[in-house]
Order: sequence, then C-alpha cells, then structure tokens
Amino acid sequence: MGLINWIFDIYQHSKIDEVRKEATEARLEAARVNRSGSVDAARLERVLGELALATKTIQRLMVDKGVCTNDELRNTLQRVDGEDGAVDGRAPIG
Repeated sequence: MGLINWIFDIYQHSKIDEVRKEATEARLEAARVNRSGSVDAARLERVLGELALATKTIQRLMVDKGVCTNDELRNTLQRVDGEDGAVDGRAPIG
C-alpha cells in the first residue's frame, strides 16, 4: 500500500470513528427526547448531514476505485433495505 493510500486509510478510519461517536450521541439524545420532550434539531440535522456526506463519499470512492459499479451499489442497497422486512429506504437503528 502506497503512502498516500495509507494516509487516506487512516483519515477514513478517523472519520468513521467520529461518525460512530456522533451516532451514539444522537441515539442517546433521542432517548432523552422521550423523557424531556425536546431535541436540538439543528444538531440532529448537522449529524445527519455529516453521515450523509460520509456515505456519499464512500459510495463515490468505491465506484471510482472500481470496487463496484453504481448498479451493483444500488442493487445491494435495495437488497439490504428489504432485509428488515420493509423496503422503505431505511435501516433499523441499533
């Protein structure tokens, strides 16, 4: 693995770790909403936006590097979407 790839890999892992931490915080915040009745909508939107950006980046990187095609990605997404019994464009959290 070249130095650039190695550096990029470390960067990607750090971003994934950040998103995981923020997702955990979002879940904890969502759990608090049930008790307090309020939510920081701006923060939740920011976290969701960051997650969407990370997902799009990974998708593009996989296609650009030839790991898969857009069609393969789309087909796999649809298959995974149906694994919970509901084809609704979402995955259960947790």
